[in-house]
Amino acid sequence: MANYGIVLTYILLAAATLAALVFPIMHLATHPKKAKKVGIGFAALLVIYIIATLFASNEVTEQFAKLNVTATASKQVGTGLIAFYILAAGAVISAAYTEVSKMLNK
Repeated sequence: MANYGIVLTYILLAAATLAALVFPIMHLATHPKKAKKVGIGFAALLVIYIIATLFASNEVTEQFAKLNVTATASKQVGTGLIAFYILAAGAVISAAYTEVSKMLNK
């Protein structure tokens, strides 16, 4: 009986994944103005990724070399951290701006 449950779970997971991919694409195809906004968002994330990659270092310290960390892995981790810092700073600045603008509009 457990085998049927596992197979059913895989089928439902595939259906949910397909729905999660297809329906947003269909929605964007019918609403091109929203698709433009999504494209701008993706472009902004790409710019942040490029900036983070440019600033990331591929230096491997002696401690990390003992753990078999490569220069590529070090650069990828650095890119992820810098991108996180940029996005976190953007979120904090956005939240602060929203609250200050609400206070000034009252």
